[in-house]
Amino acid sequence: MGLIDNLEKYAQHQNLSKDKRVMFDSFIKKGFPTTSDEEWKYTSLKKVVKSDYNLLLEHTEIENSVINKYSLGVEDKIVFVDGNLVYSPEIKGVHISGFSDFDCRNNDVISKLNSALAKSGFTIVVEKNTVVENPIEILFFNLTKNSFSQYRNRITVGENSEIKIIENIQDLSKSSTLVNHFTHVSCNKNTKVEYNKIQNNCKDSTLIDCMNIFQKQDSVCEVNTLIFGGDFTRNNLNFEQNGTNCESNMNGISLLDGNQFADNHTFVDHKTAHCRSNEMYKGIYLGKSKGVFNGKIMVRQDAQKIDAFQSNNNLLLSDNSTIDSKPQLEIYADDVKCSHGCTIGQLDNEALFYMRSRGVGISEAKAVLTYAFASEVIENLSIPELKNLSQRLLAHKLGVDLDFSL
Repeated sequence: MGLIDNLEKYAQHQNLSKDKRVMFDSFIKKGFPTTSDEEWKYTSLKKVVKSDYNLLLEHTEIENSVINKYSLGVEDKIVFVDGNLVYSPEIKGVHISGFSDFDCRNNDVISKLNSALAKSGFTIVVEKNTVVENPIEILFFNLTKNSFSQYRNRITVGENSEIKIIENIQDLSKSSTLVNHFTHVSCNKNTKVEYNKIQNNCKDSTLIDCMNIFQKQDSVCEVNTLIFGGDFTRNNLNFEQNGTNCESNMNGISLLDGNQFADNHTFVDHKTAHCRSNEMYKGIYLGKSKGVFNGKIMVRQDAQKIDAFQSNNNLLLSDNSTIDSKPQLEIYADDVKCSHGCTIGQLDNEALFYMRSRGVGISEAKAVLTYAFASEVIENLSIPELKNLSQRLLAHKLGVDLDFSL
């Protein structure tokens, strides 16, 4: 029995509202996306759809030592275990609770499935004029074997407020798992929001993540996506600028090996004048790994004085690794500064020769140059604990000694 059959059987026993039943029936009618859909042209879900996942999650307890093992060590944590919120901190000016249903316009069929059936997730509301000094770490632990988890999250940041978040999804069941993750972020006037995703799950995990961000005047939002592990990862990151002087920043790194796959889809909708967006994604592919990047920038007719920059740079370090990259600009205004670029290549032979001439072995030289290529993204991270972890994960996977120096 495949995933669609499991979902239909599961939905029969849920007390779905009329609207949710309509959304679910619409999903069933259309089914999961295929490579004939333009947005999924390079990304096949055949293996995912054929799998027989467990939709009924167990209620399992987790030891504090396990939480600490995967935590960055920051003070404020939100912890989920098999979809259950088991811990949330008390922070002045911040209200944290579990799942709260909400509507969010989205034509993506997998997000509609999330809207119809999700019952887990967090709600964060930051009051006006609140600067949250410490980052908040959100940990999702899945312990049920062969589980299909759906989380639906909402963040609302009041005017003149600031917050930083680190998200980490970890499967501890040592089995094939699927997570359908959806996060809605509302950035009100003059807010600063930084959202960091650590995607370093086990070798059989599948993650489909959608994040929709809505910005108002003078808001700044940054999303950092750090992919180091997992079998299959798809990220949909969408920004909508609804006020002047908005700034949207995106940084991403994908370091894949074996048969790992990662697809980053980004969309920035510049709807108002005097706004900016900056996007830098880097990919490193070893073994038989595959990457996909599709970045789209839309500038509406009334959105003059837009400054938008996008780059996607990739290293293919194996003859069997591949990357499909599709940067896009769609501009309907005439007074803008927009640019995009894509590079796909291998390590610089001259740089390798230089390091070899200094007595560095070929393997170590390649590793150090690759580390330097990726570190530009990691250097942008503002949370010391996150930067340190990312440097260690990058170095470990590349076999680099962090104390190495020429």
